[in-house]
Amino acid sequence: MAGLKQKIKLLKLYEILSNNSDEANPLSTQDLKELLKAEGISVERKTLYDDIDLLNKCGYEIMQVRKKQNMYYVSDRNFDTAEVRILIDAVEAASFITKEKTDRLTDKIASLAGSHKGEVIKNNIVAFDTTKRDNEQIYYNVFNINEAIIAKKKISFKYYKFNAKGEKIAMHENKPYTVNPIATMVSNDNYYLICTSDKYKDVAHYRIDRMENVKITRDDFVLTDDLKDFDPRKNKKQIFSMFLGKTQNVTFEIEPDIVEVIFDKFGKNTKLSPYGDKYRFTTEIQISDTFFGWCMGLGTKIEIISPRDVKAQYLQLLHNVICKYK
Repeated sequence: MAGLKQKIKLLKLYEILSNNSDEANPLSTQDLKELLKAEGISVERKTLYDDIDLLNKCGYEIMQVRKKQNMYYVSDRNFDTAEVRILIDAVEAASFITKEKTDRLTDKIASLAGSHKGEVIKNNIVAFDTTKRDNEQIYYNVFNINEAIIAKKKISFKYYKFNAKGEKIAMHENKPYTVNPIATMVSNDNYYLICTSDKYKDVAHYRIDRMENVKITRDDFVLTDDLKDFDPRKNKKQIFSMFLGKTQNVTFEIEPDIVEVIFDKFGKNTKLSPYGDKYRFTTEIQISDTFFGWCMGLGTKIEIISPRDVKAQYLQLLHNVICKYK
């Protein structure tokens, strides 16, 4: 066993430096000797210098600080502090990841910055006021869905919703759904599976946190000719919710002070044309009540110009809302 540990000495040395050092916390040769000894690996000071030199020659950059004794640290990491912070904040804010899995995942992400910086980052995490889901199968669901997409196989799963008492209600008479998985997508703080079924040819969306018993079947994925060019990224820009409607080109007129809102929603490549003291643009929208609700949220700063039927639907919805409050 001792001989084996000596053979993996270089691997353990780099692992120790990666996990325990950075520019603010370099390790001395004595530190490295003691940490290696704790792993059952003995090393002489001269041999340690040679090992570090060999790692540098092989492309594993180890920085040296010359003091009373040489100090060493690893600065080149796959993720820098800012990137790790962004990943942790995204996980903390994601409602579809359960509290238990959020804690485990943030620990793993923080370790990418090394033990010292990782601990500082974890100690400064802002606790988001996010209502977390409670489906602990979320990882299992995502894993099986992605394995099926790669293998081009169908999946089966059971699906549920909640009643007014917060109780699970099984859908589809508690029978499994069988679908062709296309992609996964985060939208409106939920994680969705984009898929089709052999029975209904249109694209459908299911919340992954409401799936149970997700299984990869032996049946091959089947995609109809009209969906072979389906682009999930384009689909996300068109939709305002997972309750889909007819896709239409819609022309809007907007006030200048919501230009950034439009770019945030549809992308900076959205072509805005000056129209008097306002702007107009046209984009593909999947028509739904959620889309109209988004328009309501912008009030008088946005107007649907065409097509007529979409404008008429919006006016009818506004009328219905006014009548409700009368």
